[in-house]
Amino acid sequence: MLVIVVYDVPAERTRVYRKLLRQKLEHIQNSVFYGNLTEGQVTKLKNQIDDQLVPEDSVMVFEAETQDYVDYTVFGSAERPGSRFT
Repeated sequence: MLVIVVYDVPAERTRVYRKLLRQKLEHIQNSVFYGNLTEGQVTKLKNQIDDQLVPEDSVMVFEAETQDYVDYTVFGSAERPGSRFT
């Protein structure tokens, strides 16, 4: 399952999510992570996010059954998702 996680949190809390999400996903932008996980891994990740959440945090998890349903275009100097190790 393709998973994209984006977050908007206070600066002092970015390390909380960066550390959590880097365990399973590729860090592709400042607050954007991408990768393929099993359904069980997605459920676990959502629970871990929920455990860390405080009222000022905003986290979105986008899921697609397969990568075939997601198309994207990369502009500028960004690397293509999946092109680097995390």
